[in-house]
Amino acid sequence: MATFKNGANGSFSGKVGSVVGYQWRGINVMRSLPKKSTKPRSEKQLANEMRMKLAMSFLSPITEVIRAGFQQAADGLPMTPFNMALSYHKKNAIGGVYPELYFDYGHAKISTGSLTPAESLIAEWTDEGLSISWDTSSKDRLLNDQNTIIVLHLVGTNNWDVRTSGIIRGVGHYLFPLPPKFIGTEVHIYVAFNETLSGVMSESRYVHVRATG
Repeated sequence: MATFKNGANGSFSGKVGSVVGYQWRGINVMRSLPKKSTKPRSEKQLANEMRMKLAMSFLSPITEVIRAGFQQAADGLPMTPFNMALSYHKKNAIGGVYPELYFDYGHAKISTGSLTPAESLIAEWTDEGLSISWDTSSKDRLLNDQNTIIVLHLVGTNNWDVRTSGIIRGVGHYLFPLPPKFIGTEVHIYVAFNETLSGVMSESRYVHVRATG
C-alpha cells in the first residue's frame, strides 16, 4: 500500500488497471489488487476465516454501538474503532478448536473505557419485560450525568434490541419492555456507561439470562 498527495495525474479513486485508489481517514491511498491464489487454503487460513465470520456475526448488527464503544481504544492508532473491536473479538471471544469454533458471548464487549463499569449487574424476567439493575455506589462522581447503554440479544434469533439514551446511571435500574412472545426467552445482555458531556465510556459488562419454564 502507498500513500500520495499528487500522483502524475492527481489523486484518484476507484480501480485503474491493477491498482485501486481511495481515501482512508483523509489520506489518499493506492494499493494493488489482490491476486487470486490457486493454492488450497491452509487450516490456519480456514480457521482465521471462521473466526472472522463468528466475530462479524456479533459486531455487524450493532455497528454504531461498537464504533462509539471502541472509539477511545482506537484514538491515535492506525485502526478504525470497528477494526479494533474486530481484532479484539477474533482473539478473545472465540472458543473451541477449528473446525469446532464458537462465539463466546461471555468474553465479548460492546465498549472499553476509563469509567467504572457496571457492578453487581443483575437481570431477570418479569411479566412486563426484562428487569436490569446495577450498583449505584460507584466512586465515579456525577452518576446522574452518565448515560446507560444496554444491548440485548435474543438467543437463537436475529433480534437485537439497543438502548443508547434516556437511562441515567444513577437510577440503578431499567425495565426493558419486550413483546410477550419474547418474555422468558434466553438472552445475552451488555451494559456500559458514558459521560453525557465528554463521551468517555466504561468497559461493558455482561450478564446471561436463561430461558424460564
